[in-house]
Amino acid sequence: MASTDPTRIGEVRQVLGATVTVALDSDLAGTTPIYRGRLQRVGQIGSLVRIPQGPVDLVATVTQVGIAGFVAPLEPTAATRTDDRWLEVQLLGAIERGTQRFERGVGVYPGLEDPVHFTTPQELAVVFPPPDENHLRLGCLAAAEEVPACVDASRFVVRHSAVVGSTGSGKTSAVASILQGFVRGGWQASNILVIDPHGEYGPAIEGKATIRSVLATGDDALQVPFWALPASEILRIFAGVSGSSTFSTRYTELVTAARRSFVETASWLTLDPAAVTADTPIPFDIRSVWHELDAENHETREVVGDRGTVCRTSAGDPKTLRPAIHKPYAAGNQAPFKGPFHGTHGTMPDLLRLGLSNPQLRFLLHPEGDSDGDDPLVNTVQSWLGHSAPVSVLDFSGVPARAADVAIGVVLNLVFEVAVRCATDAAGIGRPSPVLIVLEEAHRYLGDEAAKLTRDSANRIAREGRKYGVGLLLVSQRPTELPDTALAQCGTLVALRLSNSSDQGVVRAALPDSIAGLASILPSLRTGEGVVSGEAMVLPAHVLLDRPDPRPLADDPVLDPWRDQPVVPDVSAALAAWRGTYEVQHD
Repeated sequence: MASTDPTRIGEVRQVLGATVTVALDSDLAGTTPIYRGRLQRVGQIGSLVRIPQGPVDLVATVTQVGIAGFVAPLEPTAATRTDDRWLEVQLLGAIERGTQRFERGVGVYPGLEDPVHFTTPQELAVVFPPPDENHLRLGCLAAAEEVPACVDASRFVVRHSAVVGSTGSGKTSAVASILQGFVRGGWQASNILVIDPHGEYGPAIEGKATIRSVLATGDDALQVPFWALPASEILRIFAGVSGSSTFSTRYTELVTAARRSFVETASWLTLDPAAVTADTPIPFDIRSVWHELDAENHETREVVGDRGTVCRTSAGDPKTLRPAIHKPYAAGNQAPFKGPFHGTHGTMPDLLRLGLSNPQLRFLLHPEGDSDGDDPLVNTVQSWLGHSAPVSVLDFSGVPARAADVAIGVVLNLVFEVAVRCATDAAGIGRPSPVLIVLEEAHRYLGDEAAKLTRDSANRIAREGRKYGVGLLLVSQRPTELPDTALAQCGTLVALRLSNSSDQGVVRAALPDSIAGLASILPSLRTGEGVVSGEAMVLPAHVLLDRPDPRPLADDPVLDPWRDQPVVPDVSAALAAWRGTYEVQHD
């Protein structure tokens, strides 16, 4: 029987663990009563209700709505569903009336016919903290837009998080809004590193971040030195293939020797040259390595076993990638003869030269490293972190996918290795100042198809980053392509609209059992809406995410040009950029 309390909506009919069935009062007008001039969305999946229990109010979320006669009864609650209208709710926590504190979990359960009330904004304010020095605003509750939805900033950053959603669901806008929230919320000394493979985030945080692009020049140029990679990855990036075992062995020997030679002359290195391998991140001249390999591939000699009798007509120039010229070998048993490596390297030297000439890969060639200067990695890593800016965007758009993926692996690996080794009482990164790495298209870098260096680095941060103050924000439209271990490491999940059933299943499995039913609304979410759950969120909630201002470069193209006068598309510049420009050097 209904009471005179204007917030009452029904009464308890069955309690099955944390699942409570509520019969709505017969005199309740619909499922959206008006209270103090505002609609109360009682019948919305994800809305919250309260069930008074003496000194506490139990808080529960709506997971199912039904009308008798139109919904097939579900065991074991079939007997309770004979009322005209009913709700199924999940108990989440309790508000202590005396202290006005909210705690997760319940120590007391409701009884039959206990009254159930909708929650007012004032009551929800006790549950959901406002934005402050510890809480970052994501948006507002979809069922009560006057109530902000905030996350614990520390847990959101350090314990990893994920934003997933289909294309067009507002995923990039949500991440841009989060970045703007940190910048404008008083975290001016943040260390947020955005890996941007599509060049989308620059417009959203311009003026508050450093933006470096692989295609830019000057101070805006993004540099990822090739010599910080293992020797095999360097070859795959510039040549596209690894070559034969004979070539690979000789190439590795030359790279090792070049790195050791730099150690012997560098004033800022104190390493034992004998401990240096082909994979040690020490500068070396890749052009000289190419020049030696190319010369060996075409070398002729007067005496095969005597290197001093090389028949070279032009020495070439490694710096300008001009090959050495040798006399052609003579037919029969006549000098000049083929050198020991003549022809054994095949086309690999030519492929390596073309890669070194490719303007799309020039970001890998700097900084080169000076034996008499300072450690070039210091300034490079500082530039990745934006120096003193709170956010740094690394724009990898416009380069071959393989090169971008491996370069991203270098960034992830070096940032993590630096964080591991920074002292807690120093002005470094990691424990003294946590780093948040925003990894767009995360499935590209964590899955089996990713470059080994990138996959290993990203997964290592997912597993161990929390201990060293390095957090991940994984952003992906295909959560099914994320490894189970990576998603399981994410303490907070922001799930936007997902239309694929397998993707929905992954999110459903990641949600707590008590609110797994919220996953049922994922296909019907509006753009910019999401389900937020996890350690950083006080309660799982259906959230209307804030829109970023300014917006990222992620909107769909418009068809306005289709109504202009027809023109012949100009594709010459695009084709030239795609092919790259290889200029032939002349004497």
